[in-house]
Amino acid sequence: MKKWMHPVKKKFGVIGSIAVSLLMIIMIVANIGLSRYADTITYYWNLNKQVTGGNSSEASEEEKTATFNEARDITKEAASEGVTLLKNTDNALPMDTDKINVFGYRSVDIVYGGAGSGTTSGSAENETLKESFENEGLTINEDLWDYYSGKYTESAEWDVFNPDGADFSVYDSKCTDVSGHIDTAKEFSNTAVVVLSRVGGEGQDCPLDMSEYTDVGGDEGKHYLEIQSCEQELLDLVKGNFENVIVLINSSHAMELGFLEDEGIDAALQIAGPGATGLRGVADVLMGTVNPSGHLVDTYAYDLKSAPSYYNMGDCTYTDYDTNMSNKYFYFEENIYTGYRWYETAAADGTVVTVGDTTYDYKNYDSIVQYPFGYGLSYTTFDWKLMDSQVDGQGGNITCKVEVTNTGDTAGKDVVQLYYSAPYTKGGIEKSAVNLGAFAKTDELQPGESQTLELTMVFDDMASFDEKGNGCYVMDEGTYTFTLRTDAHTVKEGQSFTYDLAGQIIYNEENDGKRSTDETAAVVQDEFQDAATLETNMTYLSRADFAGTFPKVERRLNPTSVPEEVKARLEANGPGSSVMDMDDDSVEMPVLGADNGLTINDMIGLDYDDEKWEDLMDQLTLDELTVLCGNSGWSTPQIDSIEKPETVDIDGPQGLNGFSFNDLGLKMNTYVSEVLMGMTWNVELVEKMGSIYGQEAINWGIAGLYAPAMNTHRSPFGGRNFEYFSEDPTHAGMFAAAEVSGLQGQGVYVYAKHYLLNTQDTNRDGVANWCNEQALREVYARPFELAVKQGECTGLMTELGRIGTSWSGATYALCTVLPRDEWGMKGKVITDGVGPGGSYYMLPDYALRAGNDMMLTKASGDCGFTSATLKSGYGVTKMRESAKNILYVYANSEAPNMYTYEGGFSNWMWFWILGDAILAAGMIALFMCLPFRAWCCNKKKEDDNE
Repeated sequence: MKKWMHPVKKKFGVIGSIAVSLLMIIMIVANIGLSRYADTITYYWNLNKQVTGGNSSEASEEEKTATFNEARDITKEAASEGVTLLKNTDNALPMDTDKINVFGYRSVDIVYGGAGSGTTSGSAENETLKESFENEGLTINEDLWDYYSGKYTESAEWDVFNPDGADFSVYDSKCTDVSGHIDTAKEFSNTAVVVLSRVGGEGQDCPLDMSEYTDVGGDEGKHYLEIQSCEQELLDLVKGNFENVIVLINSSHAMELGFLEDEGIDAALQIAGPGATGLRGVADVLMGTVNPSGHLVDTYAYDLKSAPSYYNMGDCTYTDYDTNMSNKYFYFEENIYTGYRWYETAAADGTVVTVGDTTYDYKNYDSIVQYPFGYGLSYTTFDWKLMDSQVDGQGGNITCKVEVTNTGDTAGKDVVQLYYSAPYTKGGIEKSAVNLGAFAKTDELQPGESQTLELTMVFDDMASFDEKGNGCYVMDEGTYTFTLRTDAHTVKEGQSFTYDLAGQIIYNEENDGKRSTDETAAVVQDEFQDAATLETNMTYLSRADFAGTFPKVERRLNPTSVPEEVKARLEANGPGSSVMDMDDDSVEMPVLGADNGLTINDMIGLDYDDEKWEDLMDQLTLDELTVLCGNSGWSTPQIDSIEKPETVDIDGPQGLNGFSFNDLGLKMNTYVSEVLMGMTWNVELVEKMGSIYGQEAINWGIAGLYAPAMNTHRSPFGGRNFEYFSEDPTHAGMFAAAEVSGLQGQGVYVYAKHYLLNTQDTNRDGVANWCNEQALREVYARPFELAVKQGECTGLMTELGRIGTSWSGATYALCTVLPRDEWGMKGKVITDGVGPGGSYYMLPDYALRAGNDMMLTKASGDCGFTSATLKSGYGVTKMRESAKNILYVYANSEAPNMYTYEGGFSNWMWFWILGDAILAAGMIALFMCLPFRAWCCNKKKEDDNE
């Protein structure tokens, strides 16, 4: 009989074969993927385990609750000390009532800080204004609250964790029917509080023109930091109906606040970003339970266009540069003249500038500046008396003792500010007319009580960086004047002293030696000089001719041609850096994978130069070096040869922010914004806050924080100003050092960011920052310098942009010379966030050679390193140096007490094994069924034939 294939058999055979093949493909692909990303999966598995209480030194729920309560208490305290009284007509504050009407959409949607990585996972625990005010004894008009709450549910809610800018809508435009609630509000109370807010966020600066936001309350032709017409209409409505009107400015960005001088507004408070419980502190100030003692950290001008930095904000593009490389740039043409440095110097020199149809007469200071840097009112008055002063000269200190007496009838605190003025010669080194040197805050003084404060600054810190002449720091001969001021502009009469320097001091090895706080003398760096000079379209603002060098165009949005040398640098290699030229072929391949019997815990407490570190480094394999340097996003990886467990590192300038547990409902705190921290002018308080914050991180199993952030407020429009302390680099640096000391004192290691010129967020990826070396050092590096020198900071995070053409993470002068050679940092440097293996310009080979130890990414395989590193004795030696920096910080932190090394196996891998077993069983079953099914089909065919 002729053989033939039964249709059922044939069909089943085809389907079965396909099924077996698919299962095999799924198994192969899954295993390749899981193997490639095993470290990443392990990290996120362990992250959630840590924050939900799985670390080996697990804090009890009682301990977590106690720390959480401490955090909330100090947030309230910091807000009450940082809230700044801007206006108080006829002593309208403190209020004489506990019943208030609260107006403004933002009253139910307070800006607690900002958006992006700088927000917090504890935002669900933030108290509403109503909750905070009522907790402190105030009674809120329920009718108004319900009205605005209803509008909140109708509004477009935005994701504060999104790093693509903020929600710049002005929602009072949706609340115009509030007029229907005025009569009941007047019956409730004759006191009205109006909340006006501004928000910033990672990824985008505040809008310079609200024309794109006209459908959500913006006025075409106005910028975001002006009052919009819908807000003005609300203020007019309230002013016309209430006897007492108080305005709360809920913004970490300096706004144009001229409207506060309008008749009918009785008082105003700047409350910045109050954090979870900071509104309780605001309530205490309103009621007089606390006397306001905050002082501003920015200059508040009537017109923000009066600042030279304004003209270099925005979307600045090389229009004739069509390439996949970055064609974005920022010009730091204002030189060292940021913030009050500009306004005070322009006023002192009698500068008059005309831009378009507007003339700014800076010698008429009060018509230009509304609230100077350092400004703040009180419910009481104080008298100062300079008791003693001493200037030690080179290598020493400048100290003065000031007796502060409360001459009013209310207890309160006061801030004493010491400024210095250095001799300036026209055409010489650029110098501000005044510079903050030191400050101190009193304890709470009862009426009639006095306290003597001692203010101290380093003499050598008055030196200016002479990049065009001696190529180092210099102090010119002449008279140095020291003044005690209530703010950057207002001198306490008769409270000053002088010092005559007989001859110029040149701080280099050939002349007078290094500055007393430096490890080596600071000298000009070629990479920084390139950033100052390669861009030929710029004109730096110069005190020799302010009027002639002030920007003359309405911002840098006009077409700009890229200089040929800049273009060539950017196209030569992605990072635009020359560090690959540092390779040394004579360096032999170091020892790898030795069996020296050491573990990471053997290194705890050892000095950085201890010989055992070299033995430990010898144990590391090339694969371990690769993953340690190239796969360090939100963690430091597990290293089996030295029994080092993986850590958890997360964002957190204002509180813990782990992207993978934002929705876990964990009780974490939101601290006040760094602007409000700075407004306290109380470094001891912020150090205490850092200590509590550090304990909170440890309680949740978090070893490292991408914090604090300490860039200088170059412009009020900077998207992330809420993450940064101040427009003054010395003020910012002192607060940065205080917070770092608090955090590291608890054993948490930090990554101070964003080192160095990340003052704008629009176009931040790969943007070319053109800035001269004097401004770079004196204005933008200064906060980081003080964090290292005074706070002993052991970690820095570089920025996404470039220093000139060179990616900051691949700039040797930035990553090695300044922090390690000059400032003496012993620690690690990490990039800002990059994709796996880097990007077209953020390349690991370059970062490593510059002294950038870690790539902030979750990578795999070679982690973006090439044979230029992996097969080079020099490259692998640089890996060892970076590994030592990373491991040194780990061993000298609390991390060894927080984690237990569990080998290379993680519990999630059981699911991997189970999945493989199921797939394998399925393939075997299908494979075995094929011949059995064929036999059944043949048997049936034979039976049918019979």
